[in-house]
Amino acid sequence: MTIPINNNPLIKAVNTVYHLLTDREQAIYQAGYTAGMKSNEKPFKFVPEVSPINSADIFEKIKFKVCNYFKISQEELFAKARNQYLVIPRSIAISLIRELSGFSYPQMSIITERDHTSLIYHVSLRINKKGMWKIPNNHAIYNKLKQELINETSQK
Repeated sequence: MTIPINNNPLIKAVNTVYHLLTDREQAIYQAGYTAGMKSNEKPFKFVPEVSPINSADIFEKIKFKVCNYFKISQEELFAKARNQYLVIPRSIAISLIRELSGFSYPQMSIITERDHTSLIYHVSLRINKKGMWKIPNNHAIYNKLKQELINETSQK
């Protein structure tokens, strides 16, 4: 047996309390209600806008491009060092590998010698524009290198 909404004691209590709130409190309640409804929507899933480049040496090409752009050695890029000057090139390289190669995170973790959760973190930072990805110039560098790699592989 279902209780009609008008006779539901919980709904009546909430309505009574809601009308006792000030206008400011009602606005805050509505904002929280709206945010809660938005959080119940389907979660965002990243789908790359380009199809993977099926090239055996795409990883080496990405490493070469990124290292050449940032003037660092290829050994430094995925070394265990946690120097700050390596953060941006490393994150750009990881994002390029994920988007252009079609490798899964476990496959990427093998070739980069990083834990797959670190790779997920780097890619999610770029997608959500957090951390170093708040800076528009980093997106411009990423897009420039991505376009160069796409053009380079499509010419062959």
